[in-house]
Amino acid sequence: MTLKKFFIKFSKAKRKRLKALIKDTAMFLICAAGAVLLLNDMYFHIPFLPTSEEAVHFFGSGAKPYVKLNDGEVSVSYIDVGQGDCQLIRTGTRNILIDSGDIDCEDDVIGFLKYSGVDYLDMVIATHPHTDHYGAMYRVLLNFDVGLFLMPELPDEMIPYGLTYQRLLNVIHDRGITAQYASAGDRYLLDENCYLDILSPQYYDYKDLNDFSITAKLVHGDNSFLFTGDLQEYSELDLISKGVDLDADVLKVGHHGSAGASSEEFLSEVTPKIAIFDVAEYNSYRHPRVDVLARLYNVGCKTTYSTANNGNIVIVSDGVNLKVEVEKESVLELNEMPQ
Repeated sequence: MTLKKFFIKFSKAKRKRLKALIKDTAMFLICAAGAVLLLNDMYFHIPFLPTSEEAVHFFGSGAKPYVKLNDGEVSVSYIDVGQGDCQLIRTGTRNILIDSGDIDCEDDVIGFLKYSGVDYLDMVIATHPHTDHYGAMYRVLLNFDVGLFLMPELPDEMIPYGLTYQRLLNVIHDRGITAQYASAGDRYLLDENCYLDILSPQYYDYKDLNDFSITAKLVHGDNSFLFTGDLQEYSELDLISKGVDLDADVLKVGHHGSAGASSEEFLSEVTPKIAIFDVAEYNSYRHPRVDVLARLYNVGCKTTYSTANNGNIVIVSDGVNLKVEVEKESVLELNEMPQ
């Protein structure tokens, strides 16, 4: 081997070792930085350091849209769980989860919560025991500490006895989570100028589980949001006959936009500016139904979003104005009567 070839070979080996050293050093620094941010989230809370969620989103990963709340703001996220329901309310000091989607959505829900900076759930509401609303909830309760769990009180003959429901009850018991039946008329103060009212169920002799859906209204300053689970026309009329204040700026449309919900009478009481549909793309139920869109048009609601078209949807309230952030841009403007 000539001296020249020796030096060429030596230089190649040296460059290879240098590249490996740089790669290992970079990996070490990334892991160390991640550990520092995680420890800061959990224990130190040094204000000038970014949170681990902010770092993840800086590099283009994590759940989208990512919304960091300013002082005095409240957000409502409609998490895309396909043909199911899941909403997250965040205030400056409180986190409330309403429903969780079905069991196959557990990673999507848990990931969205964690990457939104949620480490504790002050309240979890299971609107009613259909798996597209509570299927992933036992996994959520295993991953987050929970202050209060709310569910509707059901007649014995309507209580489900499947494995998923039993797992939910077992986790509530094993983790010592405080559980209560929802009571219409209860009010939960969430933050300054912000509260959550429980509106239904009004009665306990319904024949359909959907009619037992917990209906809740979030009020933040001048803005309001109505959450309806799978509320149907029968129980909608009970709310109206009771004189419940249903007026809201944003409506989570009942039962995914099925024809048996969102009656003209109900929508006339709500008069929403924005309607949100929690639906799967190309779902076999053809939700939302065109007659529901027509009813919304008739009461003056011209702007609708859906998880099928928009993915995750986040609406931010400052107490006066509303700002909508979506994972995918697509808005259905009802500028003429749907056919």
